[in-house]
Amino acid sequence: MIIQSKRVWFDEAFRPLQLEITKDKITKILPYGHVKVDKDYGDLRITPGLIDIHNHGYNGNDTNHATEEWLREWMTYLPTEGVTSTLPTTSSASEEDILKGLAAVANIIDEKPRGTNILGAYSEGPFVSDKFHGAQDLKFKVIPTIETYKKYQEAARGHLIYVMVAPEELDEDLTFIRHCVKEGLVVALGHTGAKFDVVAKAREAGAKAFTHTFNGMLGLHHREPGVVGAAMYFDDMYAELIGDGVHVNKHVANILARIKGKDKLITVTDSVQIKGLPPGERQMKDRFVIIGEDGVGRLKDGTLAGSSAKLNMLLKHQIEQAKIDEVTAINSVTCNPANLLKVGHQKGYLKVNYDADIAVFNDDYTLKQTYVMGEEML
Repeated sequence: MIIQSKRVWFDEAFRPLQLEITKDKITKILPYGHVKVDKDYGDLRITPGLIDIHNHGYNGNDTNHATEEWLREWMTYLPTEGVTSTLPTTSSASEEDILKGLAAVANIIDEKPRGTNILGAYSEGPFVSDKFHGAQDLKFKVIPTIETYKKYQEAARGHLIYVMVAPEELDEDLTFIRHCVKEGLVVALGHTGAKFDVVAKAREAGAKAFTHTFNGMLGLHHREPGVVGAAMYFDDMYAELIGDGVHVNKHVANILARIKGKDKLITVTDSVQIKGLPPGERQMKDRFVIIGEDGVGRLKDGTLAGSSAKLNMLLKHQIEQAKIDEVTAINSVTCNPANLLKVGHQKGYLKVNYDADIAVFNDDYTLKQTYVMGEEML
């Protein structure tokens, strides 16, 4: 199959090109109009498929309570956002729930059903700090140990690839971070009140990213840079950002984007159970949430409790409202998450021999078509 558009994202610019797709790979990139095509998308934007690495749930359920049937439904839905790869994400919950959820994710990864590809699992909780736990329930807080990691990884059958931790909760040698890195996991710092020097030590131990930067972390102060200061200071670390303009003001998002540059910003949805549900009060499986007209969930005390954001609409917001430059915004939902998760050699770019994960956007960033491994989804 050959598709074309006058705006195909290649080498960090929109160019008039054709893409040849053979089975699940991009096999040729040709000049626009070079050969007869199967799909002509005119001047619609064609980008690599979007990658959402921080994604808890949808339609009243989440990864902590995942069933295989629900995961199939969720992965069928996600291509409507242009999302071709994702990481189902746990939060603080009972050990029994987390282990069951990870096992369900592992089963679906092995099954490979139609829809968005699951790259692995992300453990955002329960390794949180007391002060910066946010909406995560402290009664389920766990001090991370190698034994805990092994238990989670066994349940996930090796598919746990990304883990968040509050480094000030660890022993002085940061043994947990070092062990996870040795095992090949990517470690993020989040829900943390760590001082700058602790973050620096965590970086030396192998931590690579910051979880939803600004939210759930010690802020920047002129006498203590904190976690936010560290996220801005360390050029080699990635920064997640919930790009909805509510969790982080659009001007602040722009500042972070300029500091991190085109290679280290990652836009995430942090979508939770409320995605797909109308505004109002909801008793969810593990919490009472008020869903606002802005699509954001809040606890009764006003604490932010995740979003119902769609990644394609966050891309639109980053470009049109936060005024983040196009290269940085598009990289933040394509190649940057792929590179963080060590799959940038096969995903995140429109290149020959890469997976045919492709999104086609209308001018308003709604989806015209999504291809997952070469298969049309919409």
